[in-house]
Amino acid sequence: MSFWNTLITRWSASLLVLMAPLAAGAQAFPAKPVTLVVPYAASGLTDALARGLAQRLAEQWKQPVVVDNRPGGGTVIGTAAVARAPADGHTLLLTSFGFVTSQLMVANLPYQASALEPLIMVSDAPSVLYVHPSVPADDLRGLVALMKSGKPMSFASSGNGSSPHIGAEVFAAMVGAQITHVPYRGNGPALNDLIGGQVQAMFDSLASLSQVKAGKLKVIGVAAPNRTPRAPDLPTLKEQGVAALADFSSGSWFGIFVPAGVPRELQARLHADMRAVLDTPDMRELIQRSGTEPVTMTQPAFAAYLKAELDRLGPVIRSKNIRAD
Repeated sequence: MSFWNTLITRWSASLLVLMAPLAAGAQAFPAKPVTLVVPYAASGLTDALARGLAQRLAEQWKQPVVVDNRPGGGTVIGTAAVARAPADGHTLLLTSFGFVTSQLMVANLPYQASALEPLIMVSDAPSVLYVHPSVPADDLRGLVALMKSGKPMSFASSGNGSSPHIGAEVFAAMVGAQITHVPYRGNGPALNDLIGGQVQAMFDSLASLSQVKAGKLKVIGVAAPNRTPRAPDLPTLKEQGVAALADFSSGSWFGIFVPAGVPRELQARLHADMRAVLDTPDMRELIQRSGTEPVTMTQPAFAAYLKAELDRLGPVIRSKNIRAD
């Protein structure tokens, strides 16, 4: 055997030895119970999605998938725990809107956003713009004209830095109006005061359409690029012809992340397994019952979406100096 043939043979053997643990690791996954961290309290929307997904993944993987609620710090505590976890695929994060906004609102985050890899989007929840019946506007054009002609309109939210708060601030900035933000400790008290007329407007979920049917609220439109299948007769804000709001959207999303460093082949396996579960009729039904919409998105598309959200929300959050409660 020539010198070069001997060298190539030895190099190939060494490469196989180096690759063997990676291949074995990918094939063995999951080698132990998987932890799905939720940086919110139990019994909330994110928790419900996590438990539904965990049950179905456990059946597929033949290993327990444990939901670990770690609320606090506006998602920072739970997110930091996953950012520090071993990059072996056995610790996952199911989080939401706060993953992006924490990067803009929280000084000295105890982790780098790059320490987490976006894996798959689970669902999104477009917001709907509601107003109290006393507001003399029945569509978007009328509402924008009203906002620009008088004193600042009051917008309720579930708290400083929440999705309804930031949505209202972005909305006002795009139309060139001022608002009075009225934060509440939770969505329920905010909605109650909107129904009672203590505040004039609010971005909220599709679930509050029941208050429109009861005559307690008026609806202006859904803040999404397209109409929602759950309310196909509800127009989007985009289609109502206000040029300044052509690119406006508001709402939340839910997605899964892994620690950076999880091997690409294992990330591909995780994405495929989760996609298979998310595409089942019963999981899609669970997602829709939660008030959100199933989303089909590749891993690169999810990463690009998060980058676009960071770029879109950053200017308003910084200019208004928005901070979470």
